[in-house]
Amino acid sequence: MKPSPTSKRGQTILEYTLVLSMTLGILVTLGFFIYVFKEHGGRILDLVSSDRP
Repeated sequence: MKPSPTSKRGQTILEYTLVLSMTLGILVTLGFFIYVFKEHGGRILDLVSSDRP
């Protein structure tokens, strides 16, 4: 009994879809972290450069 070619094609499409979605999720998370840490750094610089203690 040979496996049908459509099942292998479906598995390949599923694997590519999962890898693509995980990659996009990681990129979105990294972008969010970059945004948050840049905002935090800007607040720290504002506090350090303020005239009042």
